[in-house]
Amino acid sequence: MNPAAIWWRAILPLFFLFFNHSLLMAQTTQTQLVRGRVLDDVTQFPIGGATIAVSGTGQPQALSDKDGYFTLHVPLGRYSFVVTHTGYEPRTAPEVLVTAGKEAQLTLLLTEKTTVLDEVVVQTRGGRNLNNEMIAVSGTVFNPADTRRFAGSIGDPARMISGMAGVANASDGRNDIVVRGNSPLGLLWQVEGVNIANPNHYGSLVSTGGPVSILNANSLAKSDFIAGAFPAQYGNALGGVFDLRLRNGNSEKTEMVGEIGFAGFEAGIEGPFSRKSKASYLVNYRYSTVGLLQAIGFNVGTGSAIPQYQDLSFKIHIPLSSKNTLSFWGMGGPSKIDFLGNEADTVNNKNLYGAENTNLFSRFFTGIAGVSLETNFNRNTFGKLSIGINRATEKGLADSISEQTREAFRTGESRFNTSRYEIAYTLAHKFNAKSSLLSGVTATAFQYQLFDKRIYGNYERATIQIDENTHTALLQAFSQLKHRFTEQLTLMAGLHYQQLSLNGSHAIEPRASLQYDLPGRQTISAAYGTHAQMQSPVVYFKRSYVNDLPVYTNRQLGFTRSHQWVLSYANRLASSLQLKAEAYYQKLSHVPVTRYPSGFSMLNEGAGFGIILKDSLVNKGTGANYGLDLTLEKTFNRDYYFLITGSLFQSKYKGSDGIERNTTFNNHYIGNMLTGKDFRLEGDQHIFSVSLRMTVMGGRYASPVDEHASASGRGTTYDEDSNPYSIKQSPYFRTDLKLGGRRNFKRSTLEGGVDLRNVTNRQNLFVQLYDRKAQKVVNQYQPGILVVPYFRFTF
Repeated sequence: MNPAAIWWRAILPLFFLFFNHSLLMAQTTQTQLVRGRVLDDVTQFPIGGATIAVSGTGQPQALSDKDGYFTLHVPLGRYSFVVTHTGYEPRTAPEVLVTAGKEAQLTLLLTEKTTVLDEVVVQTRGGRNLNNEMIAVSGTVFNPADTRRFAGSIGDPARMISGMAGVANASDGRNDIVVRGNSPLGLLWQVEGVNIANPNHYGSLVSTGGPVSILNANSLAKSDFIAGAFPAQYGNALGGVFDLRLRNGNSEKTEMVGEIGFAGFEAGIEGPFSRKSKASYLVNYRYSTVGLLQAIGFNVGTGSAIPQYQDLSFKIHIPLSSKNTLSFWGMGGPSKIDFLGNEADTVNNKNLYGAENTNLFSRFFTGIAGVSLETNFNRNTFGKLSIGINRATEKGLADSISEQTREAFRTGESRFNTSRYEIAYTLAHKFNAKSSLLSGVTATAFQYQLFDKRIYGNYERATIQIDENTHTALLQAFSQLKHRFTEQLTLMAGLHYQQLSLNGSHAIEPRASLQYDLPGRQTISAAYGTHAQMQSPVVYFKRSYVNDLPVYTNRQLGFTRSHQWVLSYANRLASSLQLKAEAYYQKLSHVPVTRYPSGFSMLNEGAGFGIILKDSLVNKGTGANYGLDLTLEKTFNRDYYFLITGSLFQSKYKGSDGIERNTTFNNHYIGNMLTGKDFRLEGDQHIFSVSLRMTVMGGRYASPVDEHASASGRGTTYDEDSNPYSIKQSPYFRTDLKLGGRRNFKRSTLEGGVDLRNVTNRQNLFVQLYDRKAQKVVNQYQPGILVVPYFRFTF
């Protein structure tokens, strides 16, 4: 696509939004209703009599009722809300967007004071407050609205979070999250207290990411992301935790949304079941737009292959009584794509996953559903029961195409069906304002139907790598105490335990953190934790053969383990400006490596659709990640915001040959600068916004192509044993620009614009491949400029 066509398609949505004044149906209103609830941050007990005010304005205040609910009429715009109550520390909810098309809903959590003194002024806790009050270090708030506001995020939570310090995406075409040099496999996804597998379309069993997220920003609530040394309630993870919450539908008014963007055509509805209760529903459906984008000339990185997918997300929220609340929720959908070798565009490098001598046929389905029962036993005790089911299917066929006749020969078949059935119960008890205890137990049953076959010589010979129909279970339990010695000094200490029934592997994991508030709105924190994670099922069930009989040499593999230390310093320089620095060290052990001396390690796997399947692995590998993360953040104030993050780090490992090497995720440095500004064209009724993101990273390490093996084989072969990850790739640089706007009508809001990813059309290296025609190694690059128009209409 030529540059003129790109910019015309970029400007067209803005022209439609801002200059088509015939869309104005009536005089716009000046206010909108903001509703919400005030709760205790430990026990979730409703707090009545709390005062809610709009910060820095003379707007009227509201009081929460005996059940913690409040409503407040606020002019259109973006505000911070301050909540205060005698006996509790003041709290601020920043950057709340109030539009005509949707009522804003807030959940405000207050922390009880350890002492109550008259005539003492306590400064408001500003900034982005985490949901989990047990998190002391490495925690970041995920705001779903930011996926629409930040350049380059294209509505995807995983892509948005990569702008935070210490975090990167594995590639432009996927959203795998690399946290502080850890493999994406080390990330734990959790929704409403239920641990889930890969929440992405085209989400492989051996990864935690994919090209398109199933997670819908219109269904998500404010959530927590933790980059390391996480509290005792999170287990079976090494690199980080994404603790996601789903929002409740509007319990007073029916609202709808229509949206077109990168993730799909979307329609959603929410509202009350009855005005006599607080019960509500929320439903959102999406169908892929990528095929349409490609049809009209936009390059999405898949060449002639057309991705097809759809998904549905929902939540039903039912207050059974003043003490009990029941919720049903779910998300999921199918996806498929075919890469046909005869249609692959290898000249222009537009097909990231296909090759001219290969056919790939892929079919996926992911479904996640759960039910939660929350109980306020009394003012000091809160319990939550969560039951979840996670079903994923993955089917793949691979053909090799003859270079002479272009005839296709089957070379591989795989079918991976996995089911997870989980029940979890957590109990929070507050002894007094100083001490509280959070405990819980989780039981997860896994059902596996796994098959993988490699075919040689047009079915003359075949090797079955995996053929398993089995089950196993993982039991986890934890308890964590929080004690506030003073208003300034807080200790959190806990213990996590997990055991895998497959081979009896178990781990006892102590965790602890200490936080101290210094004068001048400064905080210093330190944390330590041990963490353990089971291996991927395809690793456990990889077959080897002795006298043509299958044996399972990996089934006794234990957990991979790590020790993590974090030292954190935060300084709130102003009400909307914060500086944060964190130094960390992670020591990894019991990593699966080969029995014979080689440079292979499982620490390098998990950033794509597959992993290298090895048999005869042992838990003798090691690794280390250490570095410094810096963040300077200005939340939205005076119509602009910015986020500047920087990371300096090392990520090393040792295979069974004892040689220390760089992991493939060792960039050495990552820098992000994200900023945005709103321009008021007609007061608060008509907003034009600009968002810019610039990312720079050191190049990763890659294994060299084995040219001799590649020339005689069926695809590119890499030297993964004797000389792995010895090539330092060139640095990565990308600039994203987002232009958009928002127009408020009487009872609706129209948003639109365009997201320009890699606006400078920089050629960042994706992978090196062997070209059998040219008989040489060639570079394949990440997608060039990607133009994503979007529209969103709420009413």
